[in-house]
Amino acid sequence: MIRTDILKACQARDSALFDVALFAERLSRPPRGQGPLEGEALFASLRARLPEGPNRLLAFGLALRSATADSGHPGPAELPLAQLSRELGVTPAQARDMRRGLADGLSPLVLAAEPASLLHTRVLEAVLLTAGLELRLTEAEATALGRAREDVAHLRELAGELLRRNAFGAQVAWPLEALRQQLTALALAPSTLAHRQEAWRLAVRFSHAIGQDLAQQLVLDLMRELLHVDAMECPRPTAPASSRT
Repeated sequence: MIRTDILKACQARDSALFDVALFAERLSRPPRGQGPLEGEALFASLRARLPEGPNRLLAFGLALRSATADSGHPGPAELPLAQLSRELGVTPAQARDMRRGLADGLSPLVLAAEPASLLHTRVLEAVLLTAGLELRLTEAEATALGRAREDVAHLRELAGELLRRNAFGAQVAWPLEALRQQLTALALAPSTLAHRQEAWRLAVRFSHAIGQDLAQQLVLDLMRELLHVDAMECPRPTAPASSRT
């Protein structure tokens, strides 16, 4: 059920991005009749299918790149693109930075991607949910765990401290809804392949540090699928998992 819900959200996001590209393509060509969605109906549909924030910025970036692909300038598409940015909640500063980045040859995905630190925090919190702990890591905790990902002994020590500190008051039987929300956010967040690979390595090593069981392994497998990373590119550690503290 979790996997199905997440994949449906991803499919809705992807279909919205495709519609944005078609919208921009129509703007740069002579009209050939209306598409399946136009005007307010299109904008309302995009808002419903696109998660807020980075994905809406990504959609605007894709439309801008498509509309400027031939000449480098939007031309008659300028006003519709400005309306699209407003309808998606893209700020003038974000739109300006996107234009400058595209002019420098960067991809819309790179320009809209969330910081790697946020991706790392999400995978760490998802692993904690599989261990029966529903909590939010502080920035300092996430940073310390991220820095220790290559030092198995240190990572295990930090994980033990974290579990002991949150053992009371943060326990949940099996936080399916919280886990679904966390994995959905992880799957939908725009991110580069390098950042997704780093996050996957961190998730695997942290899972082993707190004591991996079957439930965690299943979630890790789903996480790898959602992040679109190859297991051979991000090998799991061969050291045996320790028991939970």
